[in-house]
Amino acid sequence: MKRNVRFIFLYIFLAQLFFDRALWVIYLNEQGLSMTEIGIVEALMHLSVVLLEVPTGIIADLYGRKVSLLIGNLMSIGYGTFMLIGDSFSLFGLALVTLGVSVTFQSGAEEALAYDTLKEYGQEKKYTSIFGNMIALALISLSLAKLLGGWLAEIDFSYVYAGVILSHVLALVPIYFLHEPPREKLEKQSVRKQWTSQIKTGARVWKEHPGIHIPILFFISLESVLVILVFYGQEYFVRLGLSTFWIGVIFTGEGLIGAWMAKIAYKLEEKWSFFSVTTYGYLLFLLFFILFIWSPVWGVVLSFLILCQLLTLYEPIFFERFAKQIGKFRPGYLFLDDQRC
Repeated sequence: MKRNVRFIFLYIFLAQLFFDRALWVIYLNEQGLSMTEIGIVEALMHLSVVLLEVPTGIIADLYGRKVSLLIGNLMSIGYGTFMLIGDSFSLFGLALVTLGVSVTFQSGAEEALAYDTLKEYGQEKKYTSIFGNMIALALISLSLAKLLGGWLAEIDFSYVYAGVILSHVLALVPIYFLHEPPREKLEKQSVRKQWTSQIKTGARVWKEHPGIHIPILFFISLESVLVILVFYGQEYFVRLGLSTFWIGVIFTGEGLIGAWMAKIAYKLEEKWSFFSVTTYGYLLFLLFFILFIWSPVWGVVLSFLILCQLLTLYEPIFFERFAKQIGKFRPGYLFLDDQRC
């Protein structure tokens, strides 16, 4: 069990080394794309996530989490390559669609693999703690990538995307060594039947487990708002007079604080009820979102950092609740697009 968890941790660290995460909007703007065009390519990315979340979830169910992670990681390499060689709206659009495909293949796969590993050894109770560690490690990795990305961008943006490609090539190593616990084999069906079955399963889960309705809607609403802040906040920070290096520092600080927050999430779950966490979390999110809009530069940065931390705290608690409610973990049941800080 410990060996598999270690390889999951190693994979997460390498797969989260997106050196452009705090800078890609700035990069596209420097490449000549207007904010409208950037909005369009970003919309294409999210559209690809929505359209492909179900079929990629089916692939994970039929062929395993390892296969899903492998394909997703290869797509990440493709994303870095297209961004590196891109010189037109169409190529950058292709790059963002590739990133969206990557997200759908990896969405929930690491969490599901970790949960199945713990379940195989009867250690499901450790999931919130393990998942908190996974988030913490991802944030540390992403924070390092943001800091290095800001420094690399000051030299040459091509180094940023060369780093993305290299890190995801290295991520293929832990994927190879991952052990996937045995699970129920699904009957192979036509693509149409698979799609229909997955939709029906998702609808059944939604109908049979009303307790997940509010948490899911709450989580999606928070994450949707934060996606907008993260993506367009990059250019907003530039317009506030911050350099790419300092933007990288801000995102790095957010990630490091978030790593600590993810580590203590399980303590919050033990102390307060899920309802209390959801209610107070929403009120705090609303408060600091308002402050983000009407604050001076230091207030904007502070509000941004706190907003990210609220989602970081809530995420492991949410997935633990979701896993308990439905009794098993399968990506693709519901459309959960993870593009947070």
